[in-house]
Amino acid sequence: MRLCLLILIGLLGVELRADIDPTTTIVLANDNSPDGILIAKALMRKRGIPEANLITLPLPTTEEISWEQYSQSILNPLRRQLLEMKFISGKINRDKDLYGREDFIPTDNPKISWLITVYGVPLKIKATGYKQTSEAYELIRGDHACVDSELALLAAVNLNPVGAKPNPWFSQDFPDSMEITEIVRTSRIDGPTPTDTLKALMGAWRAESQGLRGRSYVDVGGPYKEGDNWFKNAAEVTQLYGFPTDVDSSSKLFDERARSDAPAFYLGWYTQTPGGRFALPRVKLAPGAIALHLHSFSASSLKKPENNWAALLVRQGAGLTSGNVYEPFLGFTMRPDFLVNGLMRGKCAGEAAWYATPVVSWQGTILGDPFYKPFAVNIATQLKDYANKPDELGPYAAIRGCLIRKVKNPELNLELMLSTLTKKPSIPLAYEYAKALVQEGKPVVWPIDDWSELNNLDDGLVWELGQFLMKNGQKELGLKVLQSLIVREGWSQDPDLRKIITNSGS
Repeated sequence: MRLCLLILIGLLGVELRADIDPTTTIVLANDNSPDGILIAKALMRKRGIPEANLITLPLPTTEEISWEQYSQSILNPLRRQLLEMKFISGKINRDKDLYGREDFIPTDNPKISWLITVYGVPLKIKATGYKQTSEAYELIRGDHACVDSELALLAAVNLNPVGAKPNPWFSQDFPDSMEITEIVRTSRIDGPTPTDTLKALMGAWRAESQGLRGRSYVDVGGPYKEGDNWFKNAAEVTQLYGFPTDVDSSSKLFDERARSDAPAFYLGWYTQTPGGRFALPRVKLAPGAIALHLHSFSASSLKKPENNWAALLVRQGAGLTSGNVYEPFLGFTMRPDFLVNGLMRGKCAGEAAWYATPVVSWQGTILGDPFYKPFAVNIATQLKDYANKPDELGPYAAIRGCLIRKVKNPELNLELMLSTLTKKPSIPLAYEYAKALVQEGKPVVWPIDDWSELNNLDDGLVWELGQFLMKNGQKELGLKVLQSLIVREGWSQDPDLRKIITNSGS
């Protein structure tokens, strides 16, 4: 595995510009996790974070630790090192509280702005079982916590860890300057394996250099109306910015036969165990994808993708995701609509994630490079790149450009789509053209003859395209498309597919 990591790290390009100040960013790694240190150093080289800003501590190698372990191995020694490095100012009293935390009194605003934990750093702190007597905690009990969310308070005095503290960045572009001095924003680079973690990271860097390209898939139909509204709002935002958006409003997850090509956004809820279309191993997210599945325990482990959505989404290639290590309560979870809106308005991944997170000292972890800017390359540049150096995601930039143009001039848009297809044939783009014809009340004329990419397309897209063609005057062509599915994984015995083919006399 180490050799694989070294090969991947060797593929990294030059440093990318970011809005976060790398000189005030600290990276925390585990001395007992050499792979985590490799990942930390790769991130630091890419983002120009000074080598001196890497802090390694001899930490437990388990994901869950006790409060005593957290205080003794992480918080107390980290604070001491940051004091020595002059990233925080204050006085430490060696007397410890009930949780093992040394007393800390800050004397000046911290110079550290971000803390990034990496693969190998413990994830969560289990509850102590201490009974709380204050009526203030009648509704929100428990001192269990996410390590990252708790570390956000390292530059402040020790607070009672029961309950949550409001996040001053939540829904605020310009939060109160006094409130933010108490908070150090955090993010985590982590996943099921070091290789999964680094591949997702590299996907984000690719998307930043070429533009986030693909489609949006939003799963509505969870247990609470409030959450459904969040996801519906998020779908409206991705549509507004030109991403083709599929919305599943049923109480179930996306069907295993649903379209899932180039997911630039996957936003959904509400199951503990990953399932449905986006849990299939053959479904991969687009490089740098923004992916979020909201569930109370979506990140209870980042090492078990079969049981935890956050871990699975990193394995599938998410450039930015989030999850909860313990029960967070709905109102304290990351808001998908705020996240998408923040990104679309130019915030980097870390800023957008904190813009969408209501509280700290709680259960949520943010997974991804906080410097990542999915929209660093605008759509006009993406279209030029597609014309000059097309790749497999180029057609999705063209589709997005067409959908944006369509708002202004539907007729001209059809001409431009056809012109693009003539120069660079693409089945996904041809499908968008065919759907646009139907929407304009015109007969479907399939615009390309090149089917060479058919066998490499997403099987859900092939299933949808074949049925569309059969229903819109292209029965023979649609049948040909559907027949290509027979040899695909999971399709040979599909009853609906076999019925269509049988009834068509094949």
